[in-house]
Amino acid sequence: MSERIKGRIEQTIRQTVASLIMLKVKDPRVADVSILRVDVSKDYSIAKIYFNLIGGSEPEKVAEAEKGLQSSRGYMRMHVKKHLKLRVIPELVFKYDSSLDRAMHLEEIIESIHTEDEAGEPEGEEQG
Repeated sequence: MSERIKGRIEQTIRQTVASLIMLKVKDPRVADVSILRVDVSKDYSIAKIYFNLIGGSEPEKVAEAEKGLQSSRGYMRMHVKKHLKLRVIPELVFKYDSSLDRAMHLEEIIESIHTEDEAGEPEGEEQG
């Protein structure tokens, strides 16, 4: 199938899972989960769903969120099946995406370097 169709399927899965987590899944372990993106395999048998946590990502919270997502995986797959018209409904695989954590860490480093540079410059002097 074309990339356009694959993209539509990924978007449908992302929207469905995100709305289910927000509105239907009552597990408190997934309350802070945010769905970032979905990658579907070429044969549509596996959908890797990448998520992050809102408000921090301690390893304990990530592990609990993964357990909560795994426990509600069947429920979510059943709802995905209702929204997709495919012969094979993909198996949902949840993966923690740490790219936002790395980006925030880099931003903190850059900010600390910037404040150190400002603190290191004497008042009234211009560099030239």
